[in-house]
Amino acid sequence: MPQDRLLAALNLDYPGLEAVRAACDRNDLAAARTALAAYYRARTKPVWHFNPSTPPKNLSKGARRAADDALRHTFNVCYVPWTFTGPINWIFNPTGLPGSKNALTYEWPEQFNRHAWWRDLAQAYIATRDVRYANELVAELLDWIAKNPRPANALNQTGLSWRTLEAGIRASAWTEVFFLMLRQREAFPDAALLAMVESLRQHAEYLDAFHSTAGNWLFTELTGLLTIGAVFPEFAAASSWRKNAFDVMEQRLKGDVYPDGLEAELTPGYHVVCMDDLISFLSIARLEGYTPPPSLLVQLEKMHDAMMWASAPDRYLPPLNDSWFVPIKSLLARGLDYVPGREEWKFFATDSKQGKPPAKTSCLLPWSGWAVMRSGWDDKATYLLMDGGPFGLAHQHEDKLSFVLHAYGRELVHDAGTHMYDVSEMRKYVVSARGHNVIHVDGLEQHRGDQNALKAGYVRTQPSVVVWQTDGAYDYASASYGREPGENWGPKHLGGMVHTRRVLFVKPGYWIVVDSLIPADAKEHVYDSTFHLNASGAAVNPATKAVATQNPDGANLNILPLVTPDLNVRIITGQMQPFVQGWLPETKTMRDAGARPCAYFTRKGSGLVHFLYVFSPQPAGGASPVVSVARNPVVTAPLAAVLTLANGQKQHVMLASTGELIVDGIAGKILRLAAG
Repeated sequence: MPQDRLLAALNLDYPGLEAVRAACDRNDLAAARTALAAYYRARTKPVWHFNPSTPPKNLSKGARRAADDALRHTFNVCYVPWTFTGPINWIFNPTGLPGSKNALTYEWPEQFNRHAWWRDLAQAYIATRDVRYANELVAELLDWIAKNPRPANALNQTGLSWRTLEAGIRASAWTEVFFLMLRQREAFPDAALLAMVESLRQHAEYLDAFHSTAGNWLFTELTGLLTIGAVFPEFAAASSWRKNAFDVMEQRLKGDVYPDGLEAELTPGYHVVCMDDLISFLSIARLEGYTPPPSLLVQLEKMHDAMMWASAPDRYLPPLNDSWFVPIKSLLARGLDYVPGREEWKFFATDSKQGKPPAKTSCLLPWSGWAVMRSGWDDKATYLLMDGGPFGLAHQHEDKLSFVLHAYGRELVHDAGTHMYDVSEMRKYVVSARGHNVIHVDGLEQHRGDQNALKAGYVRTQPSVVVWQTDGAYDYASASYGREPGENWGPKHLGGMVHTRRVLFVKPGYWIVVDSLIPADAKEHVYDSTFHLNASGAAVNPATKAVATQNPDGANLNILPLVTPDLNVRIITGQMQPFVQGWLPETKTMRDAGARPCAYFTRKGSGLVHFLYVFSPQPAGGASPVVSVARNPVVTAPLAAVLTLANGQKQHVMLASTGELIVDGIAGKILRLAAG
């Protein structure tokens, strides 16, 4: 066996490697490597998404800019630019420098080691034939390989260049660069070509041995592993890499994707990352002629459906947990290539011009605990999504029972979404309950994290405990926080306090929300109920204590509370002290944030305490469907209110001592709605 790691890893009986074998047999390793490089340059299979003899010459302005920056060793990572004046330090972190104006983030060196600009350098060379781009690519490739040897195990510590996620990303990204430069021998010499192939082999061995056990990292890692195993079948271990990738992907799709189709992190952005990786995985299999397990397509369809059901009227997924706004039009269009014939997906993919809308409007995703209420599938529909589900496998926020609300073409109640993964106060805000539409008890927030003993419960083994009722006139959901293990309050994990939220959607126009707080003692507690409003401003009516948003154009929202003697209502906007509140992070950059009003409804009380509010959106130039909410003085119950509608009708709402929410005046019915 030749004393060369690359040559030793080959299956020298593979068709086309005869010259390589002959050179190895006579122990002429230099000739063997020359023959191997010639083999790769000449081979026509495996194929790639383009013909390497005629690689695409398109070069966007952004790619050209990134390539030009790379020539100067200037790199913009995590929206933080840095220029190396000497050799590139691949594990350097400019956000960790004393006096840095940017908050510390370990993501900088990690994302830097994904080498996103290498494709730009290759594309710039192909488009311009300027050898500087190719020379820079070769120099960086060889420098990185020399300075970043493959570790013996996967520590996955922050700042390391061989975090398994980065290894998976590089496995796919480098392969693209390999095919772009494969026929460019004049600028991509054999030494660089074979160094890249040898490093990709090491990536495959590393991912095969140390891939993650679950979550979006695993999807990325398995896609990289399959890519190398499929594109470099000459390696003796390639068939084993492919088999492991197929086997683990099938296994983990069953374990990481709930029966309702949502990936267990319960983060729409990372749900789509997993879908993207799964589609890339299937694309590689299709391209190279391998047949994946049929269950992969079954799971892919479920994941697309979950995305469809959860989508807001603006055709985006709401930014729950560590998510961003994810558009679904192109995703469902792409899904049709793998699951053809889905008329509902075609409806979204073509902006309603073809296909047909889903047969139902509202639904409960029972395992994820997402209750989705909507009036229709048009972009002006009214819509609310409440999260009554588990903490999630990763990227968790303290947000159980929070909801987002859209109406008449505008998001009106928002979620804080995500922020750069750094140590800033804004990052802490978006993760904490302060960034969500929930209740705080004595200033303490929901606190499910930091409890290692409970991590097994982050992924459910049965459906979430959410009450769900629906028909043509209404949707109703109810769930609780504080009843399940680990659902505690504050950093000391105080237990015993239970918050139950009941949400009734009176179709098509408004929502009745009832919050009930059950303490574990007889002491007086202070409850702050917060709602984040996506509006330029908001005001409190001193007489009715109703909150009204002040968007100068488009839709607005009225929050009409049932007034009690102890109810206090205020608006907090753009506050940093004594705690961060009233911000909407900029999801495009994940760094900036804009001030937005946050409505605070506060009560003090001992024993059982209730809030009732009506969320009544109004279209531009239109009226609120609910005019007022008042106490019903003739009904003896823990909570009783009379709603006056814009048409003059009255609607009675009562919370019985049994916990049932009783509502009359909806389609001629008296509703009796159980609590969760």
